[in-house]
Amino acid sequence: MHGFPDDSSLLSLVSPPPDRSRTGTLDDPTGVLRHVQGLLTAAAEGGVSSTALLLSVLARRDRALAARARRTAEWARLLAECLGREDLAREAHDVALLADIGHLAVVASFDNPWLEWQRRRASHDLLQAVPDLAHLAPAVLSVSERFDGDGIPLGLHGDEIPLTARIARLVRDFDLASHGWWPGQPAAVSARACSDLVSLAGQTLDPALVHTWLRVLDREVAADVA
Repeated sequence: MHGFPDDSSLLSLVSPPPDRSRTGTLDDPTGVLRHVQGLLTAAAEGGVSSTALLLSVLARRDRALAARARRTAEWARLLAECLGREDLAREAHDVALLADIGHLAVVASFDNPWLEWQRRRASHDLLQAVPDLAHLAPAVLSVSERFDGDGIPLGLHGDEIPLTARIARLVRDFDLASHGWWPGQPAAVSARACSDLVSLAGQTLDPALVHTWLRVLDREVAADVA
């Protein structure tokens, strides 16, 4: 398997959106997307799923990021199921799992105020180029949107943000606040992280999802100590 280039040429291609309604894919003059497509084609011929290949490459680039993707994907599935949206559980899982796939294309060695915007667009474009994953691209693009409309890249507000993106945003914020908490670790850590999420309800996060998330964590903590 060929590795991805360490220095992303996409970094110089992506700029702040001139129009908030623009959602088209980026041009690919440097071949990053074509390279990914070639890897995925070879994987398909070998019977390897697109998701498995992308996550494997991400793990080679950053094991901690890949581990975070797996944790948040499982949390997203549980949250969707607790909402009674079993029909969206798999999609919520995959959106959280692949939300950071743009890190393969956008690598920065310096502070960049547009870095998260760039990675959102790179994640979107990488998935858009893969037929069996293209349906995830709009939600992955929207993972950094805020419920109050002050997010990126499009400034979507409330229910304008795809539900699977709102779910992924919440579980990713929880994972960050809890430093990767998982059942079996001290419950106080998850409680402090949930307190942070409650303070963000209606701002960064969907308040209805925060309420449901607290039930998910209560159930997981109770099962852990039973």
